[in-house]
Amino acid sequence: MAESHFKPNQTLLPLISKAITGFGRSYNNYKVHGLEHIPKSGGALLVLYHGLVPIDFWYLGLTMYRELNILPCALVDRWLFKTPLLKQLTEAVGGVVADREVALEVLRAGTVVGVSPGGTREAISGSEHNYKLVWGGRMGFAKLAKEAQVPIIPGFTQNIESAYKAPFSGSAVFQKLYEKTRLPLVPIVGLGPLPFPVKLTTWLGEPILPSENLSVEDLVLKTKEAIDRLIAEHQS
Repeated sequence: MAESHFKPNQTLLPLISKAITGFGRSYNNYKVHGLEHIPKSGGALLVLYHGLVPIDFWYLGLTMYRELNILPCALVDRWLFKTPLLKQLTEAVGGVVADREVALEVLRAGTVVGVSPGGTREAISGSEHNYKLVWGGRMGFAKLAKEAQVPIIPGFTQNIESAYKAPFSGSAVFQKLYEKTRLPLVPIVGLGPLPFPVKLTTWLGEPILPSENLSVEDLVLKTKEAIDRLIAEHQS
């Protein structure tokens, strides 16, 4: 049997999870609504809106680990694994490169997998696109859910775009720079390396179940509509 790509560091994970969830609760008053939608066993695909700096991915995943004893496997951009310290920290909590075959393997092994179809492009699309899904024609997550026959759990984090700011990210210069390098080379502002102390709340919606009657395009549309509803209900 091939070695699994999902290999969290069981020694460091409890320490990291305690530190990050504790920081999230005290600094950003972090909470999650909808954890009851996460299946108690078996795989699932968490499909989330991608904020400028996705600290909510860390808060959510490690909250699930501490409260549900379920550690989701995050699919992350390749550039992150080339960044010292971030690479080691991401590997320690079980993050893997966003690769279709890897994701399928992990889902079939019964693991919850987290993904943001918009990726870095959505993250640095500029303030005019805040809380708007920038997915283009991406349908890979729906194909994965259908092939692995796992539910999709839609979600977004209220106020995530206020945690950090990137005033010039939507400009033509930085957009062209990203398309050329595929790196998020934009100036980002927080309180030093820390986010602004805004209240962050992750909202998870009801599972969307793949079926023979739903095409891949249908699954994409239903997921978009579910996330858009969550944003409309909870983001003023």
